[in-house]
Amino acid sequence: MRRHGHVKMQIDAHQRSVALSVRELASFRNRPASERIPTGQWRAAVGRDWHQSAAQQTRANHPDARFEIPVTADWRHADWRFKIRGRIDQLIPTKDGCLIREIKTVRHSLPASEEDLASAYPDYFAQVAIYLGLAGVLAEFAEQTLRAELVLIDIDTGTLQTIPLDAQQAARFEQQLQALLPFLQDRREARLTLENCQIKPAFQQLREGQAELQASLNGSALRAKTVLLEAPTGFGKTGIVLEHALQQLQAGVFQRCIYLSSKSTGQLQTIQQLRAMIGSGVRYLQMRNRTEHRIDTTKHSCSATTQCERDSAQLWYEANIHPPQLFMDGTLSLESAKSIGAETGICPYTLSKCCLPFAEVWIGDSNYIFSPQSQSVFNDAIGFDPAQTLLIVDEAHNLPQRAADALSVEVQAAELLFALEELRLAGAPRRLLNLGEELSRRIEALPSQQAIPANTQYTLLDLCEDFAQQLTQLRLDWAAVAPFALEKIWIIPQLAQCLANNRHQWLHWAPSAGSLRASCLDARQWISECLEPFGGSILMSATLTPSQRFREDCGLTTNNSIFTVGHAPWRAAAYEVAIDTRVDTRLKHREHSYTTTAHTVASMIHQSPGVPVAVFFPSYQYAQTIEAYLSAIHPELRIGVQPRGVDLAEQESFIEQGLVSADALFLILGSSYAEGVDQLGGQVASAIVVGPALPEVNCIQAARMESLAGLSREERFRQVYIEPAMRRIHQALGRLVRAPGQHARILLHGRRYAEPAYYEQLAPEYQTELKIDSDVELLNWLQGGA
Repeated sequence: MRRHGHVKMQIDAHQRSVALSVRELASFRNRPASERIPTGQWRAAVGRDWHQSAAQQTRANHPDARFEIPVTADWRHADWRFKIRGRIDQLIPTKDGCLIREIKTVRHSLPASEEDLASAYPDYFAQVAIYLGLAGVLAEFAEQTLRAELVLIDIDTGTLQTIPLDAQQAARFEQQLQALLPFLQDRREARLTLENCQIKPAFQQLREGQAELQASLNGSALRAKTVLLEAPTGFGKTGIVLEHALQQLQAGVFQRCIYLSSKSTGQLQTIQQLRAMIGSGVRYLQMRNRTEHRIDTTKHSCSATTQCERDSAQLWYEANIHPPQLFMDGTLSLESAKSIGAETGICPYTLSKCCLPFAEVWIGDSNYIFSPQSQSVFNDAIGFDPAQTLLIVDEAHNLPQRAADALSVEVQAAELLFALEELRLAGAPRRLLNLGEELSRRIEALPSQQAIPANTQYTLLDLCEDFAQQLTQLRLDWAAVAPFALEKIWIIPQLAQCLANNRHQWLHWAPSAGSLRASCLDARQWISECLEPFGGSILMSATLTPSQRFREDCGLTTNNSIFTVGHAPWRAAAYEVAIDTRVDTRLKHREHSYTTTAHTVASMIHQSPGVPVAVFFPSYQYAQTIEAYLSAIHPELRIGVQPRGVDLAEQESFIEQGLVSADALFLILGSSYAEGVDQLGGQVASAIVVGPALPEVNCIQAARMESLAGLSREERFRQVYIEPAMRRIHQALGRLVRAPGQHARILLHGRRYAEPAYYEQLAPEYQTELKIDSDVELLNWLQGGA
């Protein structure tokens, strides 16, 4: 898993200086880099082994040789000052000076022509050239004759090939410096533009509580690296936080801001707020996922994997792409990226990634920081330095679960067999295929919906580790293997790591027949490691309480985090709430009240003519069942049921059309519609919440209950089931009232809301003494509210 372990490029635009590593300078490209097959941690480990072997051989032949020599030098190029740091692999004394030797491992048949190697590994040749150039200006090497060579080692066979650096290759140092200049100049111009940009306030007139939150946020950011910010939905915390972030950027406290949200709808509303404050004066980019970037055109068809990026570098060169020129009105939109991709043949996803370094604000999903599989999108962007970045995580109440899900790994037996067949056709050895087939058979035999016993876990671990070991030794034409097969095969080493982890933090189980899943139960250490490199971070939500538990779930302490709250007194009288105790919405009993629920929805619709009613359900099945009952009882009513599996544009379209044409919108608690859609505020005045959406009863929840063995059963049930359910309700209802003067009538449909364990978890504005025990009382309440 990738960590932000080393200091990254730091640019001082005013002083025209840049501090960077030899590797960063050598690998800089003003076009996409060639994608390589993922290899994981084993690749680094094997590389270290070969480096040590090479060092032992050199030490035997040259006892005076030195190894891993740190070097730092200043270099002036054009009007920029470069402070370059690195570590020379080997330094060998010669008769008249020194030989600089750089050792690199490759998966390439050696020996090969120098021309082919220079084309395949330009970074490696550039690194040697940079070390040779730097040594030439260091006092330690004054009046010495310096030579350099690159030693390549085939990682599979150990074959060595030594390539002395000639004058043409040595020129790569100056070429890399020259290639970097346009990027540095763009960063300088962007910094000056930002400093002179007029940042409009988020709100022309602050509402009650907003000025206090601004002051509290500014003060908290000075006292702690991480700020936990809780303010109710509709408070305006997005605007307050963005204004704070832009001011910090303008003052030079940070060089970049990353705004994350797990809901795409929330990202769009953030962009609207941002554009209103900065216009086109500051560049921003919303990084959408690979699937949303997909195109199918004559010049390019996306494969949804890194494979479709293979030819992007040459196409980039032919199209003469300059990223700063692609930003229109401050951004590169998804539509523009896809249009350029269709015209040039460049993968749109690659295009967006390559434009990230040229934007000051990045907006995207939380996976880009908290998922091992997606981290590289942001982390590998040129010039990205977490220490100079302010990280904002919206809807942060979802972060512990999202991070745990990102760490979890699942393998399907049938998919593994298909992948193995692809490897067979590509010439994979029998030993590897046998291990994979045995692993598939073992997974197929697992009983579903059960945790696997310890002895079975160890057997699966042995198979996965043996398979991963064989994979490291595999010599194959990876380009000939179908992308889906590569994806499935390279999951096995990840699964091996998960199976070897502490059983108290992981659940190894079969969620369905023919599947094996390693589910992370505790992601706090991972979240803490992801947050730690950032210069500052703000985790915000309407539902962070209980604050101490959220802090602990994120691996934070009172020493490195501070909690601040935005109060909105006007919300106290914004809701009219009643608890409907006529029905029992528990799974085993709800079928007895389907008709009552349908009639209840119809009654509220009739009391809300021309304005749709929002009805929140625990599940799709529940919503579809009540829709079927309504269509039979009241066929004249128009019901819009939240669609599944649609993209962001379709989500927006559903809400927009539903607000003008539907009598009721059926939404699912916990979904992007319930937690990420703000169009309902002021548009919907009546809502029904059909029972709390408790997490599914399965092995994961049982394991979480078991992990809290020191608490009473009631307390464990509250933490594992009730608190997440009520948090979903708070998220949904909070979106109905987003400004002073807006009001909403809420019916909590189900007698569990009256039970102390649930009622006590309701926010004060939703707590009520009004209980509805009969149809007459419901009608009186509806008519009285009207």
